[in-house]
Amino acid sequence: MMCRVLSPSAIVLRFYPFCMNGNTCRGITKFPVLSNVENQRCIDINTNEVISTRMAQSHAASAVSETLNRDDTLPLMESTSAEVMSETFEIPSKFLRPTIEDRAPLSFDQIPGPMIMKLWEKYWKYVPIFGTQLFSSLLNNRFSQGRLSWNRNITPVKYLFNRYGCIVRLSGPLSGDIVMIHRPEHIEEVFKQEGNTPIRSGIDVLEHYRLHYRKYRLAGAFSMQSSEWLELKEKVHKPFNKIDPKFFRKLEIVSEDFIGQIRKIRNRQDEVPNNFNEDIARWGSECFFTLIFDKKLGFLDSTGQNPTSEPAIFIDALTTAHKYLSRCETGFQVWRFFDTPFSKRLFSACDVIDGIIGKYIRQAQNMFRTRSPLSCSEETSSVLEKLLLAQRLHPDDVSTLLMDMAILGVQAMTSCEAFLLYFLAKSPRVQKKLYEEIVSVIPNAESSITETNLQDMPYLKACLKESLRLRPAFPYITRLLPNSICLHGYTVPKGTFVIMASQITSQREENFEDPEKFRPERWLTNRMDDDFQEYSYLPFGHGARSCLGRHMAEIKMALLTAKLVREFKIEYNYADIGTSFYMMNVPDKPLRFRFIDRD
Repeated sequence: MMCRVLSPSAIVLRFYPFCMNGNTCRGITKFPVLSNVENQRCIDINTNEVISTRMAQSHAASAVSETLNRDDTLPLMESTSAEVMSETFEIPSKFLRPTIEDRAPLSFDQIPGPMIMKLWEKYWKYVPIFGTQLFSSLLNNRFSQGRLSWNRNITPVKYLFNRYGCIVRLSGPLSGDIVMIHRPEHIEEVFKQEGNTPIRSGIDVLEHYRLHYRKYRLAGAFSMQSSEWLELKEKVHKPFNKIDPKFFRKLEIVSEDFIGQIRKIRNRQDEVPNNFNEDIARWGSECFFTLIFDKKLGFLDSTGQNPTSEPAIFIDALTTAHKYLSRCETGFQVWRFFDTPFSKRLFSACDVIDGIIGKYIRQAQNMFRTRSPLSCSEETSSVLEKLLLAQRLHPDDVSTLLMDMAILGVQAMTSCEAFLLYFLAKSPRVQKKLYEEIVSVIPNAESSITETNLQDMPYLKACLKESLRLRPAFPYITRLLPNSICLHGYTVPKGTFVIMASQITSQREENFEDPEKFRPERWLTNRMDDDFQEYSYLPFGHGARSCLGRHMAEIKMALLTAKLVREFKIEYNYADIGTSFYMMNVPDKPLRFRFIDRD
């Protein structure tokens, strides 16, 4: 057999962790291109003789003859059939961890990053009022200038990674320095250091509102750190991670009310109006009050649409708070010194939300005082009752916790549900397969769905996971390093603020095949057991600071999706929906879905 010997100068190899699937070899990013002169440099050798891969690293021609007879060598043959490849390469079943040479790590100052940030660093000490949410409008504008609007999917963060590599340093006012990473192995290393009491960035403006404006005891669950957070998590973990059958049925009724709302608002072409996202927010808010307070406020009723009704006032305050929370947090924090138009509107909206939540907390307290302790049971108690009576949380702490859940949790869940419906509408094949699974578990459309039924729908769960991979609620995870570590050959000192771009991680080719495609089937294979897979998909965070309401959010989204797909064929016939970042990912276009009744 003819085997081509390449000169060392003609070979350019980049060694990365790679994976082979069938005839596809991923991880080799550049192949040699031979000139006419190189094409003539061929010799005949016996196929039993092999050429060492070390030849690719040699710069001396004499090394070729020394490597021909080595045992630990690899044949370079013209044929690349599947049979030859299987004999030539040992095909790994999962991603391989990269090996790093034993060398001294580079200094922290050598981590690459934009020069303009280093120039700004000297002036930031005179303007120390920056939000802890790094990605302010200033950074966004700086790295978006000169780019066409249709190419805005290249976000400022993705631009930084493409420009400077997998680890980027930004010199900033928060803890002195900020490091951004996206590789799963680097994220894993950061999480190994966090222990039981990790520290992440808080929401400064909400801290200011509660500690200085309202004079509360604590800044809220989202801003708690260390032992305070650990104590709160231990108390709320059980109430938040179990939905009793009584409340599951009530959540199903809310989903049925939402289906009725769709039938009322769609036009003759079965299309819902441009503000359909508000209806999804009403569904999320009704689920929130049903599960927490065991109350149905009527967000989806005709009376709840009246602008003067309590549900309408709550939805308006929730929308306003979400809007101005982002504007206050992602810019200069002038509101620390005096009220600004944005902070006034935010605080006013927070007052409304806090007032409504506080009202129902006080009503529950009065009811608990008059009720016999024997009438209380684990199965019939609301989440609020469990927090106040079983866990003995202070009412003010419960109020701030529920307010965080309303402003951040409800908005995040409704946005995630909107993206899931969008992906199903754009993928008829997936939607059909999901419908068939739902019908196989629930043959009768009038039958109730139980939590056990949802567990028997693996494809539904895969659709939810795939949607969260593409559009997680929060695209970044933040941590403050408690110890010095080595990342990618660089020393990152203790106290450095690390931003893990988890959304970028889940959308890179080296972590997921065809990462931009909506393919739920990828979650039904054994490949999901790869070493780094746990850190390639982190829509709810990880470790001790993972999302408190994850279980409740997944149950509510899965239940509503199953009911909608069982009832309607969902279509979307307009421009692709992207994301806008307002403290979380939200759809950037109206949700003009068509909900067509199934026969």
